[in-house]
Order: sequence, then C-alpha cells, then structure tokens
Amino acid sequence: MADDVNSNQNDEPTKSSPWRLTGWLCFSVIATSVMLTVALSAYRSTGLTRIKVTAIDAAAEPRDHQLPLFKQKEALPDYQVLVIFREGGYINLGTKPDRSAVEGLDWSLGSPVSLSDIASIRLQDDDKLVSDVIAEIQIDGEEVADGNYRFEFHTQRSIEVGIQSFFQTSIGKSILAAFFVAVLLILFEIFWV
Repeated sequence: MADDVNSNQNDEPTKSSPWRLTGWLCFSVIATSVMLTVALSAYRSTGLTRIKVTAIDAAAEPRDHQLPLFKQKEALPDYQVLVIFREGGYINLGTKPDRSAVEGLDWSLGSPVSLSDIASIRLQDDDKLVSDVIAEIQIDGEEVADGNYRFEFHTQRSIEVGIQSFFQTSIGKSILAAFFVAVLLILFEIFWV
C-alpha cells in the first residue's frame, strides 16, 4: 500500500510537468505578443490625414488638349490624387476639375492611413480615357517637391491606426494566430487537464 502511494506521488509531477511547461510557454508567447504588438503599433501609429498640393508656376500647369467638337478652349487640369499602398491597391481621394493648384488644393482622407503602409502619392490629370501622371512621390517628410508641384502632408499619431496597420502585415497576423493558440492551450489546461 505504501508503494502505491509513493508511485502515485511520483507519477503526478511527471503528468503535470509537460502541461506546466506548456502553460509557461503559452504565457511567454502571450507576453511577447503583447510587447511586440505595442512596440510595432507605436512605430506604425503616424497616420496621413490630409494632402495639400500647390503648383509653383501657374504657366507650367498642364492644359487640356484642344479637341475639335469636344472642347474649344484651353482648360485647367482635372487634378486627382491617389494614395498607393505597398501591398497593392490604392485610395482615390477624388478629382478637382478645372482648377488651378497655384493657391493650393486640399484632399482629406476619410480616416487616417499609416505612413508605413503608403508606397507613394500620385498626382494625375484625370481623364475619361487615360489619366496622365503629373507627379508621383514618396513621403520623405512633411513637405516634398517634384517638378512644378509641392506636396504638404498633415499627419496625426493614433494608436488605433498603428494597431490596424500592424495587424494587416504578415508578422501581425502571425502574432495574432500565436496569441490565440496560446490562449486556447491555457484554457484547455485549466478546464480539461
């Protein structure tokens, strides 16, 4: 009988030790996930809210072509701005038809977009057939000039923008998956073992 008690006492630590190790591993994964999420989200938290485009020289602004039966006068360009993403896709911020950019034209984003997600900003002359690219720039600071145009960027910091941006990346998706697996293993250990 004493041997049975001793053998049961010896068996319990070996049965619980793999689960205890798994529990500690899961807690480590969760802690690491939270720290990485906070750090990388803070890094990606600067969001673009508004773009202002100014033409430096009015005479150098492109003009619509004179086409017989379509337009009989020279017209100012139909400025359009696209925000192009690194992972593909873009946001069309709209067109400002027949307007000069000498005084500056503003485009606002509906919700801020992380600067880390943006590959470039494209200014083009919107046309029904083929739009002509006037300038395409990368955001290198608060103000960037290209040719006859100056781009001014207005940003704001937001942890919400950083978190959304971070979880759209492949590393963010991997951390999220690891976090959920760790939580499920901990719940399994608590309720079923």
